[in-house]
Amino acid sequence: MSIESDNSGVFADGHERLSDLSGKKILVYIVLTLGVILPVFPFALMVSMSFKPPNDIYSLQVIPSTFTLENYRFLLENVPIVRQFINSIIVTGAVVVSVVITSCIVAYSLAKLDWYGRSVTYNFILATMMIPGILLLIPQFVIIVKLGWVNTYQAMIAPFAISSFGIFLLTQFFKQFPDSLIDAARMDGCNELDIVFRIVLPNSMPAIATVAIFTFMNRWNQMLWDLIVIKNESMYTLPVSITLFAKTGLYGNSMGPLMAGATLLALPTILLFLLLRRYFIKGVTMSGLKA
Repeated sequence: MSIESDNSGVFADGHERLSDLSGKKILVYIVLTLGVILPVFPFALMVSMSFKPPNDIYSLQVIPSTFTLENYRFLLENVPIVRQFINSIIVTGAVVVSVVITSCIVAYSLAKLDWYGRSVTYNFILATMMIPGILLLIPQFVIIVKLGWVNTYQAMIAPFAISSFGIFLLTQFFKQFPDSLIDAARMDGCNELDIVFRIVLPNSMPAIATVAIFTFMNRWNQMLWDLIVIKNESMYTLPVSITLFAKTGLYGNSMGPLMAGATLLALPTILLFLLLRRYFIKGVTMSGLKA
């Protein structure tokens, strides 16, 4: 009798623990589900509104009752959206390539070379990350005017061509790079630039992808600087055009075409992340960056 009593007590205690565990799991699943739905719902609604007719545009129904491409047709016919999209691609692509190359060279010198003033230079680079970018708008604009770069691609590329964040992240990554590989390359007659581009770079794709994604997102969504230095509509980037569309009614007051433009603006960033997400997650983990 005592054994059966003990066993029944154990089973009852086990059922209580299982019940508590199930309750905790359900609560966790509910919280995680809400954490996914709350950020995704506005984006899904934006995409849905871009395919809705005007009489259905403000409904909260994610799946449109009637699909239409009229909003995208309006953009193509009334807004130089293709030219502006190409402008964004040119500017953002040039900035990403420049940032990756300069960040790799500078980060390698800070992480693997011993030279006078290295610590001071590294600390100075970190300090520049603390300066709000808006404080530099006027000095940068004065420089652009003096150079005669207003209304040019150079004006949109040059201020973003070097990234303190990219240098910092790659420096942290390169510090973990094996010195034995670098020493072996030097013994084979490689100079430092050969080592960077033929040894370090190909073996640092996770960190490179991380820098590329962050740089792409920052430059692709840049609006304020482009609005200051560009006056010609044909030179507008996509964020400038969409912002003017929303704030000034430059191309009309219809919400459907605005949501179509916003969808086109968000699409390249999402596609880039999906393509590089494996490298991005690995790069953030290996560099010690807190996402």
